[in-house]
Amino acid sequence: MSRIYNIIITCFFISILNAQNIIPSKDEVMNPAYTIAKKENKNVFLMFDASWCTWCKRMDQNMNNSLCKDFFDDNYVTVHLAVNESEENKKLENPGAVDFYNSLRGDARGIPFWVIFDSNGNILDNSLDPNSNNIGSPVTKDEVKAFTSILKATSKLNEKDLDIITEVFWDKNR
Repeated sequence: MSRIYNIIITCFFISILNAQNIIPSKDEVMNPAYTIAKKENKNVFLMFDASWCTWCKRMDQNMNNSLCKDFFDDNYVTVHLAVNESEENKKLENPGAVDFYNSLRGDARGIPFWVIFDSNGNILDNSLDPNSNNIGSPVTKDEVKAFTSILKATSKLNEKDLDIITEVFWDKNR
């Protein structure tokens, strides 16, 4: 009897642990982001990324740099959707994210791929340059210039703010 009891208790705890690791769907990420953006008069900055992606981590690191974090937080509701995970990490992908990524022209363009939406879900811009190359995590002078141009058009950032973002993102060795 105690053996059955132990099995039941073990199953119960495993189910609780699994429930805590549920990956939210695309809609469970995006719908609250639109609601918050509307309430706070912001836009939504969506970044498609993956756990293995060094460039995605660099983009996050730059956006969260203490010199410019507030600029992003004050102007955008930033959210992430996981796509392009390795076979062993497919469970980390947000349900519906891959189809959404593909529908936004992210397919075959690499990650990070980001899209800026207004609070109603209308696309304002994305990380594709005029030649449809993905600037992803911008580091070159031209990429950073394109990035800050998009930020200027989709936020209330001023030239001083954009200059600081340029300093954080631009890798002068490239």
